[in-house]
Amino acid sequence: MAPVSLSSEPIHISARFRLTLESAILQLEAVAARDERVLPLLSDADHRRRHQLLVDAQLERAYRLRELLARTILYRV
Repeated sequence: MAPVSLSSEPIHISARFRLTLESAILQLEAVAARDERVLPLLSDADHRRRHQLLVDAQLERAYRLRELLARTILYRV
């Protein structure tokens, strides 16, 4: 995944795109929480390890989107 630019310039986005980002973040976090609850039910150690990698990736993506969202401002027409 390409790193997010560290520019201090805010990113102008529409209200609709902001809602889309927020929705994606909430969905990623909800799915990660559900997947994390499944971990103790898995009997195979390798399956648990791979499942934990999935949870970690989901949370990392949500974190990166939150960082991006924090750098945005709404575009006003």
